[in-house]
Amino acid sequence: MDYFQDISFVVFGANRKNTTVARNRVFDGYYGLQFVRSGEILVRCEDEDEWQASGPVVFFTSPDKHFTYYSPRGSRDHLFVCFRGERVERYLQSGLLPDVSGKKFPITDPETFSATMDSLLRMLRRRSATSFGEAVLLLEKAMLLTANQPPPRKAEVFNRDFIRDLAERISEHPEEQWDFQHEASVFNISEVHLRRLFIMETGMSPRHYVLHHRISYASALLQSTDMLIKEIAYECGFGGEFYFSRQFAKVMKQSPSEFRKKILYLKR
Repeated sequence: MDYFQDISFVVFGANRKNTTVARNRVFDGYYGLQFVRSGEILVRCEDEDEWQASGPVVFFTSPDKHFTYYSPRGSRDHLFVCFRGERVERYLQSGLLPDVSGKKFPITDPETFSATMDSLLRMLRRRSATSFGEAVLLLEKAMLLTANQPPPRKAEVFNRDFIRDLAERISEHPEEQWDFQHEASVFNISEVHLRRLFIMETGMSPRHYVLHHRISYASALLQSTDMLIKEIAYECGFGGEFYFSRQFAKVMKQSPSEFRKKILYLKR
C-alpha cells in the first residue's frame, strides 16, 4: 500500500501509571503527539512559557528543540505516538500539525479523543499493511480533533449530567465491578470529588449506591427465581455466598434464605 509509505512511526505506546521524567530531551528528527489522558503534567519547551495542567490535554514535541516534561505529583495516563516523513512536512504546511511545539491543547471531548488514540495504538500494534494505513488516518483524525475541540461545557451542568449518567448505568448493571477511580479520571476529576458530587446528586456514596442496587437485584431474584443463593451472589456481583449473605443481612435485617421463606409464605 504505497500511498502511506511517505510516513513512518518511530515509537508509540501507552502507560496508565507513567512517572517518567523527560529532562532537556531532544527528539532526533521526528514529531510526537503526546496525550495525557489523566494525571498532572508539567511541560517546558525552549522559547516557550512553562505550563502545568491536568489531563486530558495534548501537546506536540518536535525535532531539534529541548523538552522537559514530568508529573509534579503522582503518575499520569500517558499515550504517545511519534512519526516522521514527507507526509509530515505536508501536515506542517497545511496546518494539520500545529507548528507550536510544547503548546497546551485542552481536550474537552475526552471520550472521542481517547477512543481515537486507543484505536490508533491498536492498529500500530497489528503491524500489517492494512492496519498501518488505518493508523495513518487515525493519526490525522487525532490531529484534527486536537485543533477542533468543542467549547467546554459549564462545569455544574457537565458534572450533574455525568453523575446522572453514571448512576443510571449502575442501576442498570449493578453486578459489574465498578472502578470509580477510572470513572473519575475519564472526566478529569478526582475520586474524592466524584464521591462528593455523587452524594449531592443521589444521597449515597457510589459504593453504597452499587450495594443498594445489588441488594435490590438480589431481592428480585430471590422472589422470582429458584436460583441457588450462591448463584444469586455471583449473578449480582458479590463474588461469593458468604459476603453476599452478610451484606444482605446488614441491609435487609434478615438472611437471604429467611427473606425467601417469608416471601414464599406470603404468597400462599
